[in-house]
Parts: sequence; structure tokens; C-alpha cells
Amino acid sequence: MTKIMMTRILVFMGCFLFTGTLWAYGGGGGTTTACKKPKFSAFEPVHLAAVAPGSGFSFVTNEHAHLSGLTVTVKKIPVTVKAVTQGRGLMVTGQLPEGLAGSYARIAITAKSISGCKGQGGWLVKITGVDESTTTP
Repeated sequence: MTKIMMTRILVFMGCFLFTGTLWAYGGGGGTTTACKKPKFSAFEPVHLAAVAPGSGFSFVTNEHAHLSGLTVTVKKIPVTVKAVTQGRGLMVTGQLPEGLAGSYARIAITAKSISGCKGQGGWLVKITGVDESTTTP
């Protein structure tokens, strides 16, 4: 009888030790969630395309990009963009700044998700010589 009682006590104590070890490795659950970064795709014009100064551009975000945390710059010049919900993400459009003729320019995108995760992206375009709309004959 004592042998059975000792066995039960040892098993009971072993269960407590094992449970404590599991909790030490996060078995008790946590409140943190995985960071879901905004991502970007469908860049128009395509990477390294030759475009005129003042041309339009567009891209698509995934569902994690939040409009209030979206910024776009071209050669470090802030650009105003318009965003429309498309599927689960956003279709973003804007125009290249004037005065960048004859250079390469990176369209740089930064966005934050609702949970505060930051995503970055962008692409490079070649801005051609002179803007034909501003030249006089």
C-alpha cells in the first residue's frame, strides 16, 4: 500500500515539474502577435523604364498597408498620392515631380500597418530629357 502511495505522489510531483518547464518556454500563451508588414507590387511604369517628367505612376499594396501610414517620395521629394481600395489592398497612383528631367529617380514607398509594422519598397525609373509640355516652339 505504501509503495502505491509513493508512486502516486512521485507521479503527481512530476506533473508539476513538467508543467512548469513547459510554461518557461511560452506554453502559457502570450499577448504578442506576429508582425505583418505591408508589401508592394504591380509597379507601373516598370523598373528602369524611360518616362517623361511629370508622368504618372502606380502600385498595389497588400492588405496590411494602412493609408494613414503611407508615404511616397521621388528623389527624396514628397509626392501626393491617391489610394483606392482594390481587392484586399490599395491601388495607389501619383505623378512624378516636374524638374527631374535627364536623371534616374527612385520612387520610394514607406508604409505602416495598423499594428505598427513598417514596410518599405520602391523602384527606379529613368526620366527622359526635357518635358515637351513646357517647351516653346
